[in-house]
Amino acid sequence: MFCANCGNNIIPGEKFCGNCGASVLYGNNVEQSQPTEVMQPTGVEQPTEVMQPTGVEQPTEVMQPGIQIAQPEYATPLIKNRKLIIISACVIAAVAIIAAAVFFFTFPHFRKAAPSERIVVPKAKTSQSAQDVVRELQEKGVETRLVKDFGGSKPGNFARYQNVKPGQVIRGNHVVTVVESKGPGMPEKGVIGKTVEEAAPLLKSMGVPVKVYKVASLHPGKIAATNPMPGEPLDENKEIFIGVGEEDKYPDSGRSVPVELFDKDKDEAYKMMSDEGFKVRLVPKYSSRKHLGKIVGSNLGLGQSHRGDTDITLYYGADASETKKMFTSKRGYGESNQATVVSTLVPFVGKWCTKSGDCLEFEPTNYDTEIGENTRVLLRGTHAMDDLVDDENNKDYAHSFGMWQYTQQLLGDAIDTDDSDEDKNSLPLHNTLIFGDSGMTEIFRDGGDPYCGNKVYNVHSGLCVNGQFQDYQDLDSNYPDYSSNNFIDVPGVNKGITYKMRAYFVLVPVSAKLDELEASGFFKGKGKTKPDMDRPFILRRDPKYYSKSEITVASKDGDMRDNPFVPTSKHKAIPFAPAPDDSNVYYLVEKPFDFTGFIKDREL
Repeated sequence: MFCANCGNNIIPGEKFCGNCGASVLYGNNVEQSQPTEVMQPTGVEQPTEVMQPTGVEQPTEVMQPGIQIAQPEYATPLIKNRKLIIISACVIAAVAIIAAAVFFFTFPHFRKAAPSERIVVPKAKTSQSAQDVVRELQEKGVETRLVKDFGGSKPGNFARYQNVKPGQVIRGNHVVTVVESKGPGMPEKGVIGKTVEEAAPLLKSMGVPVKVYKVASLHPGKIAATNPMPGEPLDENKEIFIGVGEEDKYPDSGRSVPVELFDKDKDEAYKMMSDEGFKVRLVPKYSSRKHLGKIVGSNLGLGQSHRGDTDITLYYGADASETKKMFTSKRGYGESNQATVVSTLVPFVGKWCTKSGDCLEFEPTNYDTEIGENTRVLLRGTHAMDDLVDDENNKDYAHSFGMWQYTQQLLGDAIDTDDSDEDKNSLPLHNTLIFGDSGMTEIFRDGGDPYCGNKVYNVHSGLCVNGQFQDYQDLDSNYPDYSSNNFIDVPGVNKGITYKMRAYFVLVPVSAKLDELEASGFFKGKGKTKPDMDRPFILRRDPKYYSKSEITVASKDGDMRDNPFVPTSKHKAIPFAPAPDDSNVYYLVEKPFDFTGFIKDREL
């Protein structure tokens, strides 16, 4: 049988032409020879008339081979679709061929050098991009590896080769490591444990001043301490400091604290220094997760030598589990009144910076000199004057101000008692973070006291009259008709008292229950990117996220417990904003070595 459409020989039993796809069942195909008799199945009655599809005009005569046959209308779409498919396939193939040609002639093709082939490492400039240097090596058949580290060139540019030198002859099987610059900083490797001469080329390549100091070390002549720390960018000083170990200055009459104590297990360090004759005290200090339980600082300072000193405090890395221990102490007010009170704010002390370089610097003070505790810290830097509002009490602080914890009468505020029957909700600090188990704590300006004008309102020293504070001596002079017993009747008394949204910070150590605090509604909204929970950080409340940052006091005496901007014994504070995000939190800047206590040797 032959296909009536294309003339192709059709295998008996096939329903479609294998060449053009035309249907065999439409009756349009012609036998090579016609049978003289059609055999019918035995016993089957045959119809005397063949039924035709209704409405279809039938051919009046049988067409012979070689004569063109008219196709039924319903056969045409199949043929057309078949042609469309063939055309589409041709177009796709043509596009693929063109794309392959473009790729071949426009993109570089790198060969692999033979293992024995000798290749000269090309010279590269720091003005080139690191990718260009990689491409040049690959064109020579050299296999490459690209890493990012600190360098003197701008980020993205070539910094240096890590395992070869320009002009060096290498074999074809040598893998060359190309360093892409992240900008100036302290390289992760190549400095600690090296001599100054060995590390000098790498350090000088950063393009910033490099200062050399002498430090107490177990490895004289080797670089044992750096600032910034290895793997960290430059700080605001835009300088590099390295500490080189020297021999013990006072082997007979003094003591040295080697820099190698840093990151040593606290118990091992305790034994080591005790064996050296020191009276050692271990104190927790917030640190990143990698330093937990290890020494992160000391007093006497790491790397310093001391004549005659025998006491030393070793600070070890701590997380949220030690928050209460770090901030509080037990106090006894008579035999029957034992309380846990907030006794220090020292854990806030240090430098904390966002990834964009905005920083907070808290410094300790000895405000309560009679008990020798730091219940007040000073903030310096960008935000020191944010909410100063011409406060007369703070003009002398210039670019710093004091941060009070909860109330002015700090030692009278209990967060816990030894009496299990005590109603916890009656304690002054029961609405603060430190009272709970989140491992976090907060500090805020002036303890939430109300204001009269731009001055903290202290009813014990005077009264607020129409928004102006007047002490009792002024009241005697200005209102002679009133005695000290009835100044409350002076016109305008207790008018103009306000609460102001002042500085407010939350400290979040490693292992703090931040997710639970977020779920509690403590924050206003939610951040987009979760902060790095392996590093301690501070949150700063920003008034720009609020429609109102000052309100008039409702009560006559301006009770600080009515302040909605801070937690009080009456209520929690309004939701904190912004919510924690990796872009707005202030991470702790960890600096174990104080180079101001070292002796400067020279500059490179």
